[in-house]
Amino acid sequence: MSWPPRAADPERSRAVLVSVSAFRDPGLDPLPQAMASVDELADALAGPGGPLRWERITRIHDPRSADEVLRPLRAAAADSPDLLLLYYAGHGVPAGDRLHLALPDTDQDAVPTTALPVQQVLDLLQQAPVQHRLAWLDCCFAGLALDLPGAGDVNLLAAADRTRKALSPPGDRTTLFAGAVLELLREGVPDGPERLTLPLLHRRVEVTLGQVPPGMPRRTQAPDPCHRLTHTSADLALAPNPAHGTAHTADGLRARARFAVRTARSGRPGRRAQAVALFTELVADAERHLGAEHPVTGDLRQALTWSRWWAEGKG
Repeated sequence: MSWPPRAADPERSRAVLVSVSAFRDPGLDPLPQAMASVDELADALAGPGGPLRWERITRIHDPRSADEVLRPLRAAAADSPDLLLLYYAGHGVPAGDRLHLALPDTDQDAVPTTALPVQQVLDLLQQAPVQHRLAWLDCCFAGLALDLPGAGDVNLLAAADRTRKALSPPGDRTTLFAGAVLELLREGVPDGPERLTLPLLHRRVEVTLGQVPPGMPRRTQAPDPCHRLTHTSADLALAPNPAHGTAHTADGLRARARFAVRTARSGRPGRRAQAVALFTELVADAERHLGAEHPVTGDLRQALTWSRWWAEGKG
């Protein structure tokens, strides 16, 4: 039995979106994509059918102190009984095995006293009287947050694993993580449900960020994002699926094929076999709905052959 997705109530939901793009410490590179990531996510989340109202989104750019983040987050927690989202785009800086979020004046030689401990953010979220607690950490080493005590009741989506760096490809307007989320919200999933659910978002971002995008320096590692869902939010629907009902059209099949290619190129174990299964289903759908002689069907047959070759370790 599957539970029907449940949409959050926009009038009872809040978001605090934080970007830190400029840093005094010369060892922390500027991140111009951070500000654009916050602004574009705010637009997408407050769009038609989205989980939030524009006036219930707090955007914070380059906060000078931890209190400039925690105070608005505390206020939002008291006014959002349904859903509360915290998004941070910036540098993640570890101190020992504890993750901190860099602020403009963060000193890497004094991280515990000059950065925002993620533990404080998670504690605030965990204690909030909210049904759905979401934290999207768009920073290096974000997976360290999964090991903290306060992460237990928070739906956590980390842009990079514990030892990996999050990526912001040169020339891109947003970070790689924000781009993946925005792509999902704007383009949807042709073979997905009517509404995009939180588990679907987590899976799609994991696959998309499981590979190095073009234009990055050699030896760049994929971020290898990680995530955790709580049982109370497993059926949470975030937004309408713009591509719902297009799974068997030519455009829908092409979009599904692009995701299958990403799946094959993801570094996670078992992904290549999953890609073969995806392409096998795609070929069957194309033959049934477009016909055996359609050019898209032919392209998908070739892609299926490639995916099998790739799965055998020949790629």
